[in-house]
Amino acid sequence: MFTIKTDYFDLKKIMDSGQVFRFYEPTPGEFVVYSENRRLELKQKGREVTFMCDKKEYEEYWETYFDLKRNYGSIVKLAEKQILQENSGSGRSDSCKGTPGDAFLASACRFASGIRILKQDVWEMMISFIISQQKQIPSIRKCIEALCERFGERHETWYGFPTAVSIASAGPDGLKGLSLGYRERYIYETAVKYISDGFDGSSLSDMSYEDAKKYLCSFSGIGEKVADCVCLFGGGFTDAFPIDVHIKDILYREFIPEKEKAEIEKALKTRLGTDDIPRKKLLDSISYAEYSKVIDGAFSAYKGARGIVQQWIFAYEIYKTPKQ
Repeated sequence: MFTIKTDYFDLKKIMDSGQVFRFYEPTPGEFVVYSENRRLELKQKGREVTFMCDKKEYEEYWETYFDLKRNYGSIVKLAEKQILQENSGSGRSDSCKGTPGDAFLASACRFASGIRILKQDVWEMMISFIISQQKQIPSIRKCIEALCERFGERHETWYGFPTAVSIASAGPDGLKGLSLGYRERYIYETAVKYISDGFDGSSLSDMSYEDAKKYLCSFSGIGEKVADCVCLFGGGFTDAFPIDVHIKDILYREFIPEKEKAEIEKALKTRLGTDDIPRKKLLDSISYAEYSKVIDGAFSAYKGARGIVQQWIFAYEIYKTPKQ
């Protein structure tokens, strides 16, 4: 057992943040997390976090896993400037003046700054986020646990995450019956390529972010969004900014100037010949590259940590923003 005291660390919010799927709270305030072939029990009371492992295991694995060496306070301070300006009604600094979304970003950082970016296994992230496409979190968790039970190493009452070899060796039909649907082919083909390429997931961090993302997109079932998730939650690329439907809505609503939105909507209505444009169609009319340009402008102050802020605004959108 090893106990630390730390700020900007909230196990409950991390568990519910959408970046990890084998993290549970069986008893209020007490958690269990699985990673590769490891299992950890831990609990939190205020700033005090107790890890049910020895100091050596904590320092060799879990300290990095929970990103506990990073100074999150320096990131929060950038947001606090905006919070103070918002509450005081004073003029903004030159770097923030007139920036759309400041109030939303300040509120998001205030709510979700206890969320840290976990440094998870790259292979596990590749398969987990292939499974996550078009699925809700309870279904994702169920599918991953079923995959682990069929192909993972058994440890008394739990299973480790399966290796690429264990999945590929079962053949293209080995994933039947796990409610994976079209993802069966993606997972199998990804496992085969992972082996044939001789890829070691830990080497992803040795690449540039651009090369890492490009390489990940060469795997079956991995597009830009999933590649960004793997880069952020596995590769340690904390500037990666995954863009899903919730992030699209946030970027459009909060960070694109009203004049620009009016032009986008006018052009789309003209092209489709109707004024009745579903929200999803509107959001999908903007490319990943165009959203990335919005991110480059709106989050320039957070360079090197934009992916951390992405998690904060995502969590705030999901759990705190009133739905229309």
